[in-house]
This record gives sequence, C-alpha cells and structure tokens, in this order.
Amino acid sequence: MEELLAVIIYIGVTAVIGCLWGLIPFFLGRHRYRPNMGRLGLIWCGAAGPFMLAFFVMLGFVVAILVSGRDARGPQRGGGGAAAPYYPAEPASRSGLALNCLAGPLKGQTYPLNTGGLMLGRDTDCTVRFPQDTAGVSRHHCALRWQQGVPVLVDLGSAYGTYMGDGRRLPPNYPMNIGPGTRFYLSSPGNLFQVTVI
Repeated sequence: MEELLAVIIYIGVTAVIGCLWGLIPFFLGRHRYRPNMGRLGLIWCGAAGPFMLAFFVMLGFVVAILVSGRDARGPQRGGGGAAAPYYPAEPASRSGLALNCLAGPLKGQTYPLNTGGLMLGRDTDCTVRFPQDTAGVSRHHCALRWQQGVPVLVDLGSAYGTYMGDGRRLPPNYPMNIGPGTRFYLSSPGNLFQVTVI
C-alpha cells in the first residue's frame, strides 16, 4: 500500500513540475498568436513528467512557436494572383485606425487598432470577444496586428475561416495587408467588420 501511495505521489509531483515548465510555451503561444500550440506545450510538458524530459519538451515547443511565428510574420511577396495592396508604414500610436463591426452580435462596436493589435474570437482573452454561442466563430479566430508598421489581418487556423470582403478566404497564419476601407468577415457575412480612420 505504501508503495502504491509513493508511486501516486511521484506521478503527481512530476506532473506538476511538467505543467510548471509547460507554462512557458503556454504563455509564449498566446503572446505570439499561437494559442493552440501553447496549449499543446502545456499538456505535453505535464504528460512528460520527469524533470529533464519535461524541460526538453518545453524547449521543443518554445522553438516551434518561435519558428512558426517568424514564418507567419515574415514578408510574403510574390506568388500567384494579384499582389496585396501596400499601405505606407506609420507608427501604431499615430495610426488613427479602428475596427468597426457592421453586422453580427457586436454590430455598432468600435475597437481602436493600437500597438497591441486585436484578437477576435470567443475566448475571454480576445479583445474583440464574441458571445460563447456565436456559430462559426472559433475561440481564437483571427487577429489584426502590426507587421513592420503595416496593419495585417491573420487567420489563426479557425475552423470556418476568415474572409475578405470580396469572398476570398485567408490561408491560416498568412498575414494579409489591410488599410482604411478594408472589409472582412468571420465565417459568414453575418460577422462583418471594416477598418476605418478615426
């Protein structure tokens, strides 16, 4: 009986230590707009258990998040189709841009596009938060952020997609340049937004 209790205590302690290591990729994933990868890092570190194994699992997820973040944020020029419009860089603090909701449960709301960007979805950490029962909107659906002084829209791997106003679906983790007048929607035109000047 004592041996069984010792094994249970050992498993519990190592899982807690692993989860503590897992907090690093968890928060890094949220900061780098990779929340799902961050959650996986937390789970795998907790499951890895023994101190050194959890440490190496944590390092692997940190590297994966940083590399995938660099790929998604890097400039993407060329390729097929028309080139994305280019808007001159201006500091976020003086951008004067905002996001207006034109249709959906947030209709009439305005969100300033500041240096921290905006994350849209149903999760409590989203700056543009939809009601939990909103059909077609993921917990972390898409984000508006600044890339080298240019505002971009990025789909965060949502299940039902992020679409430009003309119906083009954004590939996951591909930054699309946006500017005043840009319209986009989450899953359907019923969740429509427009970037405006304030």
